[in-house]
Amino acid sequence: MAHKFDAKKAGILDSPDRAQFLNPDSILEKLGLDREQMLVDLGCGTGFFSIPASKRVKKVFALDIQQEMLDILNEKIKKEKITNIEAILSEEFFIPLPDNSADVLIMANVFHELEERSSLLKQAKRVLRKNGKLVIIDWKKIEMDFGPPFGERLTEKDVIDIASANGFRILEQSNAGTYNYLLVMGKS
Repeated sequence: MAHKFDAKKAGILDSPDRAQFLNPDSILEKLGLDREQMLVDLGCGTGFFSIPASKRVKKVFALDIQQEMLDILNEKIKKEKITNIEAILSEEFFIPLPDNSADVLIMANVFHELEERSSLLKQAKRVLRKNGKLVIIDWKKIEMDFGPPFGERLTEKDVIDIASANGFRILEQSNAGTYNYLLVMGKS
């Protein structure tokens, strides 16, 4: 069983150090988002991607399976007077959004934690519009002193193979920083 990020360590998610090696603004810039898009941040945590994305898209659905994370995000939304983020308590195997309701679905450092990757990818496919994009950012499978254990990390090829088997095709493969890769996929 893959471990889940501990909500008690939520402060790490917003640390300036993290923004140095995983810069949400430069990653979102690379995705070419626009003001008409609906974006899902699956496993949003404290809003590391949701908040900067809210400045670029029409609406952000910020989903997490831990209410503690959403509570922190809701405080930020209130404090910063953000009106286009909807924080939603989710389940690991079900995305509580209508069919064809999103243009982009981002999972940042989440995919390696999933128990039922195929189930969730089927949900992602259901929620994404025809030309929607699935964006998976995750830890490179290299030894390092932080992040998930080496044995829980997936190679880019592993993720592409799993996604391909579940109806996605790779559109772009690049780095999301020193320690993370970025995979952009479309529906097959």
